[in-house]
Amino acid sequence: MLFKILKIVLCLLLFNGCSQKKKLPILSNYINNQGQKVSYTINNFNFTTQLGKEFTVDDTKDKVYIANFFFTSCPSICPPMRAKLIDLANTFKNEKFMILSFTIDPENDSIAVLKEYGEATEIAPHKWFFLSGDSIQLSNIAKKFRTSFSKNNDGTDFYHSSFVALVDSKQRIRGFYNILEKEAVLLLKKDVTILLKENY
Repeated sequence: MLFKILKIVLCLLLFNGCSQKKKLPILSNYINNQGQKVSYTINNFNFTTQLGKEFTVDDTKDKVYIANFFFTSCPSICPPMRAKLIDLANTFKNEKFMILSFTIDPENDSIAVLKEYGEATEIAPHKWFFLSGDSIQLSNIAKKFRTSFSKNNDGTDFYHSSFVALVDSKQRIRGFYNILEKEAVLLLKKDVTILLKENY
């Protein structure tokens, strides 16, 4: 009798665990100087795409996207990051999903350079936006994504993170992922799928 009861309880626990949907945290908040929690969304930005068109937060409406920082002449982490991003773009090419890549070297990454770089990915330009802006715009958007970048001491290269931010259709950050780690990419794909389902 006891065995049957334990078996029923175990089945109920397993069913309950499987039936609960995973909920992603909302990471768009920080603690200000007064010790208060401040929430924010990724809004009020204005950049230029690889096609020379204006890109604002309105273009992200009802979309799930990931954002990263890069520069086209990057010799180190950018090429493997790019390969992972191409895979992600192809995985979700038929979904309301897109990628925003902000160049941190706008002086050398002209619109023409970004266009050529984007075309080489063979991803449609309405799915992957390579964005350029001035130093103030870039600094502000980096702070929104809780990241930073800087020139190396010799001035020949930049430091930037290999993490990407996942943003939902309400412009809220829902996760950060090291795009160079296989496990992180697998988790990112699962979490993108969760957010896409939330849109319907």
